[in-house]
Amino acid sequence: MRVFLTGGTGLIGSHTAALLLREGHEVVALHRHGADVDGLAESGCTLVEGDVCDGPARLQPLLRGCTHVVHGAALVYTGGGWSRIRAVNVDGTRNVLEAAARAGVGHAVHISSVAVYGTVEGRVDERSPVDAALSPDDHYARSKREGEVAARAVEAAAGMSVTVLRPSAVYGERDRLMTPRLARLVRWPVAFLLGTGDNTIPAVYAGNVAEAVLLALLAGRGHATYDVGMDHALTQRALLEGIAEGLGRHPVMVPLPAGLVRLSADILQALGMPAPGAAHLPLGRVVRLALGNNPFPSLDIRKDLGWAPSHRHEDALPRAGRWLKEQAREARHGRKE
Repeated sequence: MRVFLTGGTGLIGSHTAALLLREGHEVVALHRHGADVDGLAESGCTLVEGDVCDGPARLQPLLRGCTHVVHGAALVYTGGGWSRIRAVNVDGTRNVLEAAARAGVGHAVHISSVAVYGTVEGRVDERSPVDAALSPDDHYARSKREGEVAARAVEAAAGMSVTVLRPSAVYGERDRLMTPRLARLVRWPVAFLLGTGDNTIPAVYAGNVAEAVLLALLAGRGHATYDVGMDHALTQRALLEGIAEGLGRHPVMVPLPAGLVRLSADILQALGMPAPGAAHLPLGRVVRLALGNNPFPSLDIRKDLGWAPSHRHEDALPRAGRWLKEQAREARHGRKE
C-alpha cells in the first residue's frame, strides 16, 4: 500500500506511520508549513506540504500514486471557537476525502472518536445512537459527529469506500494532551483516586489504535464503523501508577469516596467551574467516566477484523511516562544552553 496520511505529527498518526513503515508499506505524510517533521522524515515517510483546509483541487496532486488514505488530522479539545474547529475537523475531512476520491484512491480510514456518542449510560457499541444532546461547549464531539457525516457523504457521492474508527481517550509517546495531564496528577507525594480506583477507564494506547488502523486498511470495508475504545481493561489506579512509574514518581494513592466526588462535582458544575485537569471536558462527563466502567467494549473490531492489541498497558504506560520525562529533560537542557 501507498498510504496518504494526515495528522502524522500527532499521536495516532505518528504511531500509525511507524507501524505502516515497519510492515513494508509506503507513507506519504501531509504536514503544514513549519511543523516538526523530523521524526516522520527519519522514519522514511515521504513528506508533502499542505493543509487539510486547502480545497480538494489543491490537495489532489499530493495524493498522486496513493492507494489508501488515513485521515487523522484534527483539533482535539483545543481552544478556539466553533468556526475554527469546524474548518479543520469537518471541512478538512471533506477536503481530504474528496481529493482522495478524485485522485483514484480506493479506500480511506477516517479517525473519529467515541465522543460522538455524547454522555452515555451503560454499555455502548456501534449500533448505539449518536444523537444524544451535547454540551454547547463540546465543539470537539460536535465536530466529530459532523465529520463522520461529511465522510459518509463523500463515500456515497464518489464511491470510495470509507471505514470510520472511533477511539476513546488515547495516550502514548508523543502525546501532548492526556499523558501530560496525568503526569500533573501524580507529581506530588499523594495522588487522589476518584472512588476506589478499581473501575476501568476508557483509554487506549496509541500503538494499539495504529494496529486497528492497519487492519482497517487491509480489510478495505466500506460503510463500516468500529469502536476502538478498549484494547485491554485498564483501571483508574493502574493508569496513574503506570504513568507515575515511567516518571520515576511513587505517590501514595488515596481514594476519595464516590459520594463526595459526585457532590463536589454537582456543586462545581452549578458554579460553572471546569473539571480540574480536564477543563476541555464537561465536568459531569469526567465524573461519570472516572467513577464508572469503560462502556466501549469494542467487540465488533475484534470479531470482524481480528483486532488483538499487542501492547499491554503495564508496558505502554511507563513507556509513555519515560517519554514525557525525557521531553522535559531535553527542554531544560535546551533552556540552559
